[in-house]
Amino acid sequence: MIQVYAEKYEEELRNAASAACEKLGVNPDDIDVEINLSDEEEIQTLNREERGIDKVTDVLSFQNLADVRFPFDKEDYPDDVNPENGAVLLGEIFICRKRAEEQAEEYGHSIEREVSFLCCHGMLHLFGYDHDTEEKEREMQELAEEILLSVGQTREKGFEKSTEEKTEEKPVAFHSGFVAVMGRPNAGKSTLINAVVGEKVSIVSWKPQTTRNKIKGIYNEKDCQIVFIDTPGLHKPKNSLGDYMMKSAASATEGIDCILYVIDGEKGYLEQDQANIVGYTNAGFKVVVAVNKVDHITKDKVMEILTQLNAMQHLTAVVPISALRERNLQPLLEEIKKLLTDTIKYYDDDSYTDKNMRFIAGEIIREKALRLLDKEVPYGIGVDIREYAYRDGKDIIDINADIICEKQAHKPIILGKDGALIKKIATYARQDIEKIAGSQVFLTVFVRVKEDWRENDSVMRDIGYDKKDID
Repeated sequence: MIQVYAEKYEEELRNAASAACEKLGVNPDDIDVEINLSDEEEIQTLNREERGIDKVTDVLSFQNLADVRFPFDKEDYPDDVNPENGAVLLGEIFICRKRAEEQAEEYGHSIEREVSFLCCHGMLHLFGYDHDTEEKEREMQELAEEILLSVGQTREKGFEKSTEEKTEEKPVAFHSGFVAVMGRPNAGKSTLINAVVGEKVSIVSWKPQTTRNKIKGIYNEKDCQIVFIDTPGLHKPKNSLGDYMMKSAASATEGIDCILYVIDGEKGYLEQDQANIVGYTNAGFKVVVAVNKVDHITKDKVMEILTQLNAMQHLTAVVPISALRERNLQPLLEEIKKLLTDTIKYYDDDSYTDKNMRFIAGEIIREKALRLLDKEVPYGIGVDIREYAYRDGKDIIDINADIICEKQAHKPIILGKDGALIKKIATYARQDIEKIAGSQVFLTVFVRVKEDWRENDSVMRDIGYDKKDID
């Protein structure tokens, strides 16, 4: 059971912890965790006595289980059970309220969102996640962001004016337009679109070339509608699939108002970035540059990149951001709004993507496979949704899918020992699909080998990469 000790934000903390359990396929009743909202003195004392670090930090996690295994089964931990409730003793989380308030102000979002994020972060630590490498840190942060989305903690929450303060609002001019999001692989384009739109539009992964199609994410405000076109990372194609991806990226620039070029701040401002940007400006495109991942680099490194970019001619704007932490996104949106030229509402207010659920389901399955598989396998996998149908008279969706791999040797890797890995992929994918579809999902996933499918236009067409759509 989840026990929360807090004078404020008890509901947000409980919801975040429960959502973390649900995301990982854990029944909250099977675990015993304490979550405390503490003052600076208590946090500093705990740091000093337990960690030998005499300072205040935003969150502390004290893990009881040395090794957490998934799928989680409480029967695997007979020596770690609370005799009072039969739940597995997972550990304790301490969140510093003062530090959470300061960080909420710094990142430009609500205190509710910040304490929820810190709670998710703490829960992931208790379940064995860590951030001792950049790769693990990125995976952990992205997973926490997904959990926040599931409990409605998305963008900054505004504050309603009181009845006395409310005044009659004047009509504002409506503007709309299309923005192609470009950049090198793994710059954070998909993460940025998901953060701006507030829904899962594109799959995200630390592995480059995750996005293969151009996918539209729709941002709606009272006075504007921005259609972001997520594109594959710009790279030199090595096969027919790579050629499809680059044609898809090129076709995204047709009829747009501007290009939003995303730079990976961790890697710096590379020569290829400069060449790409110069190519777009010389072609007459208005270009806004977002320097992403600034939360992972020093201020001096940020200033170095900004100085290089500001020395370039014909750039419309340069904005440093953190897509993962949703930091400084509003200034970026304001720069883009200045460039919108249409007055037509292309999509309904409740639309956030142009893709249907069949496509989204396939992408979610591929995302889970990307996160769980060895490095040599993901680039050679695709997902074929063979069936996506509602049962007659029931709010239940049956999905049958194939994970396509190129080599026979890859099949047992994807299946895992006794089928454990394919079950984990399917479980995580089903949970995400159910959240988006709002229906119960029965998902069946098989692994099929189709050698060199990335060079086979027929197979590519069957699994959603049809060159006719971009020619």
